[in-house]
Order: sequence, then structure tokens, then C-alpha cells
Amino acid sequence: MFGPTIWDLLERDHEAVSAHLAALQAASEDAARELLPALVCELTAHARAKEAVLYGLLLHDERARTRVVEGLGELERIRAGLNDLELLPVGDDKWSFRLAGLADVVRGHFRVEKAELLTLARQALSEVQATDLATRYLAEQARIRRDLSCLVAPR
Repeated sequence: MFGPTIWDLLERDHEAVSAHLAALQAASEDAARELLPALVCELTAHARAKEAVLYGLLLHDERARTRVVEGLGELERIRAGLNDLELLPVGDDKWSFRLAGLADVVRGHFRVEKAELLTLARQALSEVQATDLATRYLAEQARIRRDLSCLVAPR
């Protein structure tokens, strides 16, 4: 019997990040700013672990390479959007607009990744490989979360 696959973990993370985004969008700006570091931590750990474990492997697959490069560009835009939100002064009129834009980019990335890249990856990788990648992904994600623990540490 196999454990969870990389697909299972990515789907779980996509749902968790989407829920974080929905909570931020539903909250007042003050409350959303309090929630933002947790989103930054979760999304950063997800993206960096995915890049290292899955994207790094798929860059060597000719069928997936173009989509991986596009995905890396999307992740860079997401990082820039997070940084932009963090740097906006409190009370800036652009806050809700920028948050909505970030949420759209993140959800769009997840949708395209699931429909295109993960479809290609499922064809390229066996169930055993997908399970092995899940183990490596969890380890990398945990390492990154430890590195980012200062973002969500109690103050």
C-alpha cells in the first residue's frame, strides 16, 4: 500500500492556501494584515518545496518543460504580489484591490497547474515515484517552514 502522493499533498496545500486567501479577503484590513504572515509562510513553503522537488524533476521532461518554466514565472509573480501587500502602508486604498489581484493569480496558478502540469506529471511518473516525491516534498516543506518560523512566531 502506498502513502500519499505528491498529487494528494499539492491538492491539500492548494485547498489550504485558497482557504487562507478567502479568510484574508473576508477580513478587515487590520485583521487581514495579522493573518498575512501565516499565508506568506504557507505559500512560500508550498512554492519552494514544489519547485525543489517536483518542478526540478519535471524540467528534465521535454513534455513538461515549457509548463514548468511558465509555472516558475507564475510563482515569481505570486512572490512579488505577497511582497507588495506586505509593503503597502496601513490604510492604503490599494489594499483590497491588490489582495484580490493576488488571490486571482494564486487561484489561476493552481487551476492551470492542476489542469496542465500535473496532468503531464501524472503521465511521466509512476505511483511509486509520486509517493517518493511526496515524502521529499513534506521534508523540504518542513525545513522551509522552520526557516520561516520567525514570520509567524508570537510577538
